Amino acid sequence: MDRSVRPRTSLPAALALVMAALLALLVIPAHPARADDGSGSACALQGATGYLDEGQRTDYTRFQNPIGTKHVGVVYVDFPDATGTALPLTSYEDTLKGAADWMRNASYGRTALDIRTPYAAWVRMPKNSTDYNWARGFSWTTHQAYVKDALTAAAAARVDLSPYDMFYVVPTATAAAIGHTPTFVQDPAVPTWVWNAPTGSWVLVHWAVTFGQDMWHWGYKVADHETAHTFGLPDLYAYSGDQHRYVGGWDLMGRISGPAPQYFAWEAWKLGWIGDGQVSCLATANSYATTLTGLEYGGTGYRLAVVRTGATTAYVAESRKAAYDDAGACATGVVIYKVDTSVTTGNGPIQVVGNPGAAAPTGTCTALDMQTWRPGQWFQDDTARVRIYVNGSDASTDTVWTYKW
Repeated sequence: MDRSVRPRTSLPAALALVMAALLALLVIPAHPARADDGSGSACALQGATGYLDEGQRTDYTRFQNPIGTKHVGVVYVDFPDATGTALPLTSYEDTLKGAADWMRNASYGRTALDIRTPYAAWVRMPKNSTDYNWARGFSWTTHQAYVKDALTAAAAARVDLSPYDMFYVVPTATAAAIGHTPTFVQDPAVPTWVWNAPTGSWVLVHWAVTFGQDMWHWGYKVADHETAHTFGLPDLYAYSGDQHRYVGGWDLMGRISGPAPQYFAWEAWKLGWIGDGQVSCLATANSYATTLTGLEYGGTGYRLAVVRTGATTAYVAESRKAAYDDAGACATGVVIYKVDTSVTTGNGPIQVVGNPGAAAPTGTCTALDMQTWRPGQWFQDDTARVRIYVNGSDASTDTVWTYKW
């Protein structure tokens, strides 16, 4: 793609005159996104992968609707070859503390994780930890068998499974074979039934996060990352090569430990945390001015400016501030990224646009963590006929002009 990126501290005089003329003719206050063919907006791109993607529509026959209270049952498991010795389970429970508060902040209070431990002791799995063939890329059937074993054992210990929407299955720290943390998402064609001994009935299990030993590295945010998979969000880190080349630390679905891990505004829109009235949509040739409220703050202001470029592609601009879930942000200002809903999970469905004029990284910040755009700078994609110009900034907002010609 022929892309030119042109950061400037100020506009050249000739270009400033051209822009002024365009503004006089074209710029109008950005309007709420228009309803379009039932999708909610002319800028609401639909998914094309059939599974986890950034498409606006989510298949809630498979994934979990994120709105409202999600009742999460935590089951702690050990194995014949890896006995759980830590009681009480304080260190394990402390590791998950914070997940609910983080999700509440990220969702502006629209998603509540009610995380409960119905049985504060170890539940013994029927097989050795090494017999579960735990490995990245293992089959859905292998994963399903682990979930069924864990929840069947919990029910046998008189845990009533019926009140819960989903489960967190946490292994003893001595089970080295259970290394990473994947998410189990139901397949409606192959239902996961578990005998619920306390009620003498079958329970259909839809979703579970099966933690591994990496939980001790990532901390509670791994629960928020994996739970978001049950909502339909894809991975934004790369499955090969430099893992964090797509979004750096700008989104929890990328680097869990990133300095500014708030979910992108595009994802908040997909999840229903941001409404159409908070989306400035530019789907045809025109020019809009939009004041964007920092993504971290509540309220009703605009949160993202979208310029649609194709059936599955768009550029998005959003305002990021060092507050709440993004308190550790390495840089503040406008983050610009490209969305492609035809790209599969782990292959870059969202990619942050680099700014050659960004500040150099310091401390533990990476170059991609610094990629914000400041007043007087602009991004332009000549092939897509898109320009995004940052016009102003204050403590809680940024103003952008979006152009499509």
